[in-house]
Amino acid sequence: MRLLSGTRAARPVKHYSITRVITPAETLDLVTLDQAKAMLGIAAGDTSQDAQIAQHIAASSLAINHMCNRIFAVQTYRDQVRGAYGCWGEPFVTRQYPIVVDEESGLPLVAVTEGGAALDAALFETDPPQGRLYRLDSGGAPLAWGSATLVVDYTAGFAEIPADVQGACLEWVGIRYGAVGRDPALRSETVPDLLTQVFNTGDSGMASASASTAVPPTVRQWLSAYRMWFV
Repeated sequence: MRLLSGTRAARPVKHYSITRVITPAETLDLVTLDQAKAMLGIAAGDTSQDAQIAQHIAASSLAINHMCNRIFAVQTYRDQVRGAYGCWGEPFVTRQYPIVVDEESGLPLVAVTEGGAALDAALFETDPPQGRLYRLDSGGAPLAWGSATLVVDYTAGFAEIPADVQGACLEWVGIRYGAVGRDPALRSETVPDLLTQVFNTGDSGMASASASTAVPPTVRQWLSAYRMWFV
């Protein structure tokens, strides 16, 4: 049973979990091409660099997903757990969240199968923003999850990518775009009497090249609140 960050089971439990994507998103890109071009100051009608910018968007979006250990786009998942035995009142936490809430019914898009049988929606309560599912008895009192096999089908992700996540992605796209064609070992450059260039050499040059592909500090700060941690 997967616990909340920083918690442990009261007793050792042998278990494992598998998460599968049932319905993938059409795209994992966090920003659109038009957003990136506007940020870069490129006219909407200028398509000469669209392919390059699209590649930067895809790379930056994927890197942010990996860094945050989550997928921001909406997808449908299946979490399957073998040996799902937890403590009294302890929630099961889905691998991805927030869980999407249906606009018409107001109900979270989640279904649970416990021991091969569909679990009545009245027997569990969902905290959509945190992806927490609490097991209840018929009277609504908290119970412990306890099943040899627990399967949770759910839809999770952000219908609208948060503005700060998009801002972080756009900043990274801008940095990648500006670095195209630039020597990563170049430390400084002056032009007055024509040109003076200073390069890193040896190990320091390698470090500079690595730094050019590292997560920009401001991007890391903006995304810190979205990183998922697991135990």
